Amino acid sequence: MDTIAACSGGALPAAIGIVRLSGPDAGPIIEKIFSSKDENPITKKKTYHLYYGKLLSQSGKTLDLCLAAFYRAPHSYTGEDMAEIFCHGSPAVVEGALRHAYALGARPAGPGEFTRRAFLNGKLGLVEAEAVADMLDAQTEQEALNAAAQLDGAIGTPLRALRGELTGLCAHFYAVCDYPDEDIDPFEYSRASETLLRAGQQLRALCAGFERGSLLKSGFPVAVVGLPNAGKSSLFNALAGSDRAIVTSEAGTTRDVLEQPVALAGGRVLLLDTAGIRTPEGEAERIGVERALQAAQRARAALWVFDGSQPLSGDPEALPEALRGKPCAAVVSKNDLPPAFDPSELEDRFDAVFSLSSKTGEGLDALCSWLSGLIPPAGEVLVTSPRQAALLRRALDSVDAALASAQAGMTADAFLLDVEQAVRFLGEVTGEDVSQDVVKDIFSRFCVGK
Repeated sequence: MDTIAACSGGALPAAIGIVRLSGPDAGPIIEKIFSSKDENPITKKKTYHLYYGKLLSQSGKTLDLCLAAFYRAPHSYTGEDMAEIFCHGSPAVVEGALRHAYALGARPAGPGEFTRRAFLNGKLGLVEAEAVADMLDAQTEQEALNAAAQLDGAIGTPLRALRGELTGLCAHFYAVCDYPDEDIDPFEYSRASETLLRAGQQLRALCAGFERGSLLKSGFPVAVVGLPNAGKSSLFNALAGSDRAIVTSEAGTTRDVLEQPVALAGGRVLLLDTAGIRTPEGEAERIGVERALQAAQRARAALWVFDGSQPLSGDPEALPEALRGKPCAAVVSKNDLPPAFDPSELEDRFDAVFSLSSKTGEGLDALCSWLSGLIPPAGEVLVTSPRQAALLRRALDSVDAALASAQAGMTADAFLLDVEQAVRFLGEVTGEDVSQDVVKDIFSRFCVGK
């Protein structure tokens, strides 16, 4: 492979800029770009150590005083010779270092190319490589914890073991058939059924966890509903921390559903601001009310907002059918104005009641605490990749079909065809049996420098 270089330190300017090189010429290039304080080549020093020195421009002048490290293959992130320069995060300094590297034979790295090389060189499985992208995209502590566990092999390692077990099941049968005179243990149908049963249970648990994994990434959906002008959009803006929704004294301002993820206690909820639910006065409002009800159907919980400065109108128990059976809190808004009713009147009708002011922020902490309790607690490591989930479902279908055939008394050569298909699907998940087009597509979604 050739040698690649890129900025790996994020947007510039910044406190620190990171220039990363990987490939067979990483050593010769870093020797010309970086001069350590004792003037000994950094490639002759201990790897995984930072050394202080000068970053040199193409003209040989000092561009920066910085730190650098050299990692000798195969003991590096990519499995190749690698070098990293930790300089001041000035665009001029970083770009000057990269220009020098390109002049010496490196080329600009493509999106995710460092991690792609790590995968191709066997440093990471495909599940672990995809976890790197999840780690970079993590917005909450729970997402980071889940990505770190995947990166550490919490999903990839058992899947590779399962694939090996199913492969061994097939190999055992074919060995018995091909070498009848050898001293090989007989193929036992009961043991094969037990293996397939355990495999199905393992795959079923991973598939079931994908829905929770999706909520982990997108947020636990909570609809903000109620009558027009109750203060829904003001509450939405207060929880979002910005003026996402238009707020006026005119009823029916909100016509579409606005979405906003909000980080809470390590996880996040996805707030859905909806149109006021009433008999619509026009076509646009009718569509808005329909979308509000659709959002309520999609939501896992709801905040029913009441205007605390106005008498209760309608029947507070008359929640939309889409909300029945879901956690639903009453939010009595505008408590900075004279109250028109006692919020305790709602206590026997909702899971919780909160009195607050979106304008002053009073009472928001208690509501946020309740919302935090809705977020599924961190525990099991969850599948978050739709690609992986789809393949795991197909592998599960194949295993279930094989188990049913085995239990029905079909011959092993018949039901093992389904097992072999499951092995292929699992290989696509882990990267042991995946096309280059799929690999290219996965890593094209990464940022440059990772």
